[in-house]
Amino acid sequence: MLALPITIRIPTDQELDHRPDIDGILHKRRKANIREGYKLELNEARRLPFRFQATINIDNGRLWQLFLALAATLPQKVSCVYGLYEEESETTAFLQKDFVLNELEKYREELSQECQLEFGLLFQTKEVLIELGVSESKYIRYWGVELERFRLLMQSFQLPPVEGLEFIDEYPKIVTPLRELIPTAKAPETVVYYLDQAFHIDRRPPDVLFD
Repeated sequence: MLALPITIRIPTDQELDHRPDIDGILHKRRKANIREGYKLELNEARRLPFRFQATINIDNGRLWQLFLALAATLPQKVSCVYGLYEEESETTAFLQKDFVLNELEKYREELSQECQLEFGLLFQTKEVLIELGVSESKYIRYWGVELERFRLLMQSFQLPPVEGLEFIDEYPKIVTPLRELIPTAKAPETVVYYLDQAFHIDRRPPDVLFD
């Protein structure tokens, strides 16, 4: 089983709301293929200029390391995409990648474990699209152009291609705010506010909880 962030746990059978198809859900969950690895899909249509798209499960303790390794495949100027789950994400103008990564590093604990936060990097022109994102359930999505480089990087992390790989948000889950588990963690709204300040994003600030 994949090592999940401390903010996510699988509910017991008794914690699941009753529904007509509950027996089928429980049976499918017991056979769930949620483990380290990736699934890959080639871009056959090419309406957008990327070669492939991958979705990657990795133990949460290694998530940030893999994020940085994949970030190295993007050019030196990128947009940062971030925001609160189920709200519209902010996409910055092109910024120096090292600057963006340094700002994200300040909130590494929150970004890698708080399920109200999503974030990533984007490089897009008419000729090339490379995008790296971490979902609210803390697995990685990657759209890229260098397929062999990607496969070698996955090998370096001992992440195999897995047929029928599944992800934690395909099943019922219980999410706990990070601050309830680590009181010193910043609230997700606070992280978004500080990133707005760093990237000079002018919008109505959320209800910030200052620590």
